[in-house]
Amino acid sequence: MKRFVPPLFSLFVAAAAHAAEWVEVPAWKRHFAARRLEGTFVLFEPYENRWRVLDLERAKRGYLPASTFKIANALIGIETGAIAGEDEVFRWDGTAKPVDAWEADHTLASGMRESVVWMFQEVARRIGRARMREWLDRFDYGNRDLAGGIDQFWLRGGLRISAVQQVEFLRSLAEGRLPVGPRARRLVREALVVERGEGWVLRGKTGTAQGDADGVGWWVGWVERDGHPTAYFALNHAPAAGGTRQDRVAVARAILREAGVL
Repeated sequence: MKRFVPPLFSLFVAAAAHAAEWVEVPAWKRHFAARRLEGTFVLFEPYENRWRVLDLERAKRGYLPASTFKIANALIGIETGAIAGEDEVFRWDGTAKPVDAWEADHTLASGMRESVVWMFQEVARRIGRARMREWLDRFDYGNRDLAGGIDQFWLRGGLRISAVQQVEFLRSLAEGRLPVGPRARRLVREALVVERGEGWVLRGKTGTAQGDADGVGWWVGWVERDGHPTAYFALNHAPAAGGTRQDRVAVARAILREAGVL
């Protein structure tokens, strides 16, 4: 492994990098290659104050967040009342959807689990452009670009976020530093649960943006042990034949196991 100090690609990240150790791990590339993917993986371990990364250049490059934006969208929705609560039911309109699981009514938990695009588009429309702009500024979320329409900007519009910024955003959420109340934080954290074991929880969200130029696949999240976050991660990969959500999750799990996180 090769240790280095990354370039100052943003003031915020540079400040964190100044105190933290950064470690390049080129060996992780083999996990992507096994699934015929090209991508980056960022891991931050708060107790070690250490970043480990595959392909720093890609890790600091902004991409469409796609469905990973549902995390921010849900927080803003709860804070503004666009989502009434965990039991609010969003009604399917009866039209055909590209995913079978979307052809049903959904709550916050099921909508997050099944990544129901139409539901979170409705949440964004309820929030509205002015309030969305205000909250993205508060979150310092990516480039904060709403170009493309209130229900499209994170799917095929102007919003971009890097893998390093994804990790910083998740850290702010998990550590209670985002400007949201405890209710919003609790509901969204619970909606992100992927798996639980004895004394540990894995939380995460996938995302997929189609297209040769702007296409990207994501999986971002964090691991908790005994109620405390012990590792945050973000994976993204370029469009590739056969690059499914299951592929990227398998790559991330392999890296997390190798890193001693899972």
